[in-house]
Amino acid sequence: MKAIHYDAEGDILSVFFAESDNRSHTGVELSDNIVLYLDPATEQPLALILSRYQAMLQAQANTPLPLDGLEKTPITLQATIVKLLQRTPLNSSLQLVDAPLLTPPTSRLCEVFVPAVLHSVAAG
Repeated sequence: MKAIHYDAEGDILSVFFAESDNRSHTGVELSDNIVLYLDPATEQPLALILSRYQAMLQAQANTPLPLDGLEKTPITLQATIVKLLQRTPLNSSLQLVDAPLLTPPTSRLCEVFVPAVLHSVAAG
């Protein structure tokens, strides 16, 4: 991970994996509250933006988070994203729960970013 920023007021967690450096990038809405930015040429993740992060952490205790936004993306991009979600660095933040052939796949947030850590990230 390159950087993490948490906006406590907006409850938005931004995890940056690499600099975009004026590279072409694509944003994919995995769900209403999860957006993945990636470099389509290299298939590398650039950032993961999670809005309503604390609410999603609580909600996933009962039910995995559906990645229903994937259904709206081209099939080749879907395959790339599922592949990215199964390896580092993305799987340290967001892990697939169901087999990738199920539609839509579901996921769980890794509780690496617990409230105490988030407040220190927001303050820093």
